[in-house]
Formats: sequence, structure tokens, C-alpha cells
Amino acid sequence: MARTRREIYALGPTWNDTVLWYAKAIKELRPRPITRKASWRYLAAMHDFDRDQWVSLSYLKAGEALPPQAEQDLYWKQCQHGSWYFLPWHRAYLLSFEEIVGAAVKALGGPDDWALPYWNYSSQSNPSALNVPPAFLARTMPDGSANPLFVAARSGRPLNRDTVRLDTQLSDGDFVGVDDGPNAGVGGPRTIFMDHGDSEGLIEAQPHDIVHSQLGGRGGLMSYTTLAALDPIFWLHHANIDRLWEVWLQRDAANKNPAEANWLNGPSKKRRFATFGPDEKDRPSNPQDVLSTARIGYSYDDTSDPLKGVTRRRRRLQDILPHRQSFSVAERGGPKAMPAGGKFELMGSNDKKLALGPETATARVKLAPRPLKSFTRSFSATAVQPDTPGEPDRVFLRLENITGKDGSGIFDVFVHGPGSGAGDEHTPVGSISLFGLERASAGSGRNAGTGLTKTLEITNAVDALHLAKANLDELEVSIVPRSDVREEDQIKVGQITLYRQSSE
Repeated sequence: MARTRREIYALGPTWNDTVLWYAKAIKELRPRPITRKASWRYLAAMHDFDRDQWVSLSYLKAGEALPPQAEQDLYWKQCQHGSWYFLPWHRAYLLSFEEIVGAAVKALGGPDDWALPYWNYSSQSNPSALNVPPAFLARTMPDGSANPLFVAARSGRPLNRDTVRLDTQLSDGDFVGVDDGPNAGVGGPRTIFMDHGDSEGLIEAQPHDIVHSQLGGRGGLMSYTTLAALDPIFWLHHANIDRLWEVWLQRDAANKNPAEANWLNGPSKKRRFATFGPDEKDRPSNPQDVLSTARIGYSYDDTSDPLKGVTRRRRRLQDILPHRQSFSVAERGGPKAMPAGGKFELMGSNDKKLALGPETATARVKLAPRPLKSFTRSFSATAVQPDTPGEPDRVFLRLENITGKDGSGIFDVFVHGPGSGAGDEHTPVGSISLFGLERASAGSGRNAGTGLTKTLEITNAVDALHLAKANLDELEVSIVPRSDVREEDQIKVGQITLYRQSSE
């Protein structure tokens, strides 16, 4: 039976039927042994698992029996991050969870079409959108019993509006972006099986990562890949991320999923994806198996376009043209966009590691004159005419090889002229979350401890500095902690680089 995933605030009162049955099903699944596939903890371990962490937080008893190692190697610790498999793997994973919870709901006397709700924290029309849904903050259910949706290790504070914006994420037209360049596209860079890659797609970077860190906070389940799926709100967050994939596909006919066999068929058989249904039997779970939500049994109540058709090129021209000349609104739209590909050129870098802590950290990035001149020339009146191919150059800031011991940190990033200071800027060029930092920093991980890489587009900031006649021989990058960051986290940025992307 087809199911419809609905926005949690649109379902009605706090304890509406969908949410109440969700809580009852969790109460049913939690006591099941971790050796049983259709159990709360087994499903959480499929995302990621760390025995010591689970024991320390009482999610696992010391010496408790686990599935055989061969079974763990197949089903556990599969989460795809920093990978073009991020969106499809989480969709297959969510489907298993939803159907197992749905089977529990039905067995308890509930509806046979129960569907997982999603939380649209980016909604512009719902004044409560940024608030954690009330049922997840209540300590008891309506009957006075303990609420399975409540987790003490979770921040109950509202999210920040600027960190759940979708302008950049949904207006970009490339799923993959460019190999070996700073722009990984909407869906992430080409990878093999990658449980903790070092770079990521736009939707994963924001809102995915930042919502994880904001909901978890220091020590919270949602701040760590090894614990996140133990929090019932994890699944509503990922249902929304899955919905955004559908929104991106439907908002523009030019937006397409990869057609490459290496994506459609999933990673190699040596480390394949493995999911199952309520009967605990395996089923196909590669990207090609989950492309159609209708075919796998569900839909969303709202996949409308929050950007109302605005493309990246239109958004960028509307930003830059007022400083140069007057074009009509129609001309600002322009029919063409920068094709996938183009050329990348290193514009500059800093010369030493940068430590991040509770205070603002600043680094100077020296710029080479030739690529800067090429960048500014691309903004000439001729280059931004509606009938010209491509679009003005773009500039990307990369914070590379970020390592550390705690990934709950969130930082705002500012770019400014030498000596002006971050406080002189009204808004940051972006925010970053270090979700997954511990795994990415581990020497035993797939990326051999190279850490995370965070990318922000800073085209408008560099252009504004150029128009203000700032000295662009070098830029200052200030990284300001937004969350509880401590010296003992030992967070370091290996290198800061700037790249120019041209449509040539």
C-alpha cells in the first residue's frame, strides 16, 4: 500500500496519530536484542557503531552478545558521507526503517499505511519551523508513561534560520559537480563505498550536517555518526533530506541523477549496500533500485519549489548586476548556465595549519594576480549579458584536512580585507559543521585520517571587495565558533585555499 510522508507540523496536534504510533512502535522495538535485524539498535548500528560509546551511554551492556563479525561487516557501519551515494544510500536505509516501524505499528493495532513524517525546518510559511517538534521535547506521553521520543542527549534549542537556507543547495544544477575540483555538486563527489569521505555535496553540507550538530550539541547523539540513528528525530531529519532530493529533481527538468553505471549499480561487490525489509530478508538497495519513490511505495505531501524556479545563474546575476548596470528582470534570468565541468585554477592559499577553538581564528590567504584578474574580467558587462554562454567565474573557499577529537562544532566563516576583521562584516560567507570529524580524523578510517574538507562559495564576497577597491593581494579568513568549541577538541585546519571556476 502506498504511503504518504507528511510534514510533522502539518499533522495537527502534538500527539497526532502518526506521532503517537511512532512513539509506541519505538517502545516496541527498543527492547529487542541487538542481534535481531528488526530491532532499534541493529537499525541504528547500520548507520554507524562504536561499542565503547554505546556502552558508556548505556545503549549496550558490557559483554552483550553482538551479531557475528561477518554479519556486522555486511550490514553495520554503512553510512555514506562525503560521497555521491549519500542521498540514495540514506533513502534505502530510511525505507528499511520505515517499513519495520510500520510493521510494528500494524502489529500493535495501528494503521497499515503508517508513514514516517518529516520535519521541514526550512519552511518560510511555518513560524514554528525552526523549533524542535514538541513531541520530541516532552518527557511523557499523553497517558503519563515515559516518552520514547525524548532523548536527554539532545539540544532542545531552535535551529538557526540562516543555516537551513536552501538558496545555494537547490539552485545548483549539477548532481556531481567536477572531479578533483572544489565544487562537488548537489549530491556529492564520485567515490567508492565511502563511510566518511573528506568532501561532500551541497545538501549534505547544509542543511544536513549543520542540523545534525545543532540538534546534538556537545555530547548529543545527533552530533556523532556513531550515535545519531539512536535518536528518534534522526529519521525525521533524513526524511526531509530525502524530500529535498525530490524537490531538486522536480524543480527543473534539467536536473538529473547520474546515469553512470558506477553510481546506478552502487559500489563494488567487495563492499556492497545491504538492507532488508520487515521479514529481515535482503533486498536490492543500490541507487538504481531506489530512484522512484512511487515504485518503492511512498510519496511526499509537498515537493513544491521553495525558490520558485530561480536558477543559480539568475540568482547570481541578480546579486551582481545592480553594482554594474540595469538589466530587466527577464534579462537577469538568462537562459544559460555554467555547464558541468569548466576549469579550476588555484587563486591562493595560506602557509600553515590553523587551530580552531573557542575564540575567532584568522588566517591570511595570498592571492596570485593573474587568476584574480581573470575573475574580475568575467564580470564585465559583456560577460554577463543574457545571451552569453556560461556565467561569470565563481570562487570557492576550501578548508582542507580538518582534524580533531570532537565533531559537534559549528563555525561561521568570514572573508574580508586584511586588517578589517570579521566584525566588520554583516553576514558570514557561510557556516560549517564538523559532523563526522572524529571518524574522518581516525587513522584507521577510509580516508586515512586526512580529516574533513569544507567548501564555501565566496564569489559575491570577493566581488564586493574588488568593487570596494580593497587590496586583494591577500584576503583574511576568520572562522568564528557558533557552538561550544573547546581547546581540548584539538581542531586544526590543514590548509585554506581559494579556487576560481571558469566556464571556459
